[in-house]
This record gives sequence, structure tokens and C-alpha cells, in this order.
Amino acid sequence: MKAFVGIDIGSLATKIALLENNNLIDFRTERSTFDFKRIGQTMFNDILVKNNLNREDVFAMSTGYGRNTVQFADDRITEITAHARGVQFFFQDAHSVIDIGGQDSKAILISQKTGNVIDFQMNDKFQLDKPN
Repeated sequence: MKAFVGIDIGSLATKIALLENNNLIDFRTERSTFDFKRIGQTMFNDILVKNNLNREDVFAMSTGYGRNTVQFADDRITEITAHARGVQFFFQDAHSVIDIGGQDSKAILISQKTGNVIDFQMNDKFQLDKPN
């Protein structure tokens, strides 16, 4: 069975996690900076080297604001779907998630029967107008 690498490139922070057999093996968090592509690739390479893995040893999934910049990803999902799947994995009785992020906030409602997202609400970052 392949190991799993999940990478979340948010507007402020990039998070990466390595799992094997549903166990967390390694993780890291760094500032995203302006270069999503570079930070994602660097963190991915670092986690592989530290854990003596090759690219073909892992399945990589990306999510977050910069998910489409992750060229090594085998698949991509929205952070809304990622939240729902993660919550259902760790907390089967949970039916909602609140995410306060750098660009927006999300409230997500999850079906307790299927684990799928039923509904979500999202707002954009509030920005004051500059004075004249």
C-alpha cells in the first residue's frame, strides 16, 4: 500500500502531512509566501527525503487556495470536501466544521448518514476602503 501525502496550500500557511496505514507519520507547517508552487514542491521534497520515500511511493492530494499550483498532486479537492472527509475520519459523530482562514471563513454542514457535504456558507475577507 502506498503512503499518502496531503498538502493544503492556504493563503497564509502551507501544511503537509504524511500518512501510512491511517497513521500520521510526519507533518510540517510553513508560511505560504507568494510562491505557492515553490513552497509546495519544497515541502513535498523535504517530507519525502526525511522519510526515505520516492515520489512513486506516495499518493499526493492537494487542497486549499493554492491547490491548483501543486503540479505533483495525483488529485485535488476543495478545502470544503477535505474538511468533511477529515472530520468524518477523526470524529464520526461530528456534523459541522467551522474554518477561519486567511482569505475567508466557512461553515460546513455534513450528513451524518453519508459523510458528504450537505451545505456550506462562506464569506470573503473583509476589507476596509482606503480613505481618500
